[in-house]
Amino acid sequence: MRRMLLSSAVLLCLVPSTVLAAASAKAAIEAENKKFVAAAQAKDADAIGKMYAVDAEILPPGHPIVKGREEIAKFWKAGMEKFKLETLTTEEVHPTGNLVVEVGAWTGSTPDGKSGAGKYMVVWRHDGTGWHLYRDMWSDNGTPEPAKTAAPAPVAAPAAAPAKAAAPAPAK
Repeated sequence: MRRMLLSSAVLLCLVPSTVLAAASAKAAIEAENKKFVAAAQAKDADAIGKMYAVDAEILPPGHPIVKGREEIAKFWKAGMEKFKLETLTTEEVHPTGNLVVEVGAWTGSTPDGKSGAGKYMVVWRHDGTGWHLYRDMWSDNGTPEPAKTAAPAPVAAPAAAPAKAAAPAPAK
């Protein structure tokens, strides 16, 4: 009985610390995302590059993996001419040790005014100096397809021709 009570007490103590760790990690990641958006809007690719770990990799859609801060900064510099990042919204964080997996959504626009939206997943790593993007991948949401669950509209059956009345029998 004592062991069961002690185990329950230990578990109750661990749950709040896990919740606190997730809340703390989420706040830290959201602060980093604000810096990222500000740097992107200022077209400061060098500042964005420094937000990544030295051995970071990005996995952009339709493009080979880009490795290292310098190459990542070059990638973002070229991308900033074609796209303006507007928001990063953290939806989930999953901390474990010095890593946090973040799942979120982004919005942005092109110079000709077309808007875009998508999702991303980032693995952040804390190296003693702060949180750095370690692995970063994203995609756009594309053009939504029409709902496939809607039943097709019924097709009206052609109206039946009125039945002909039987001709009266000839009189005798």
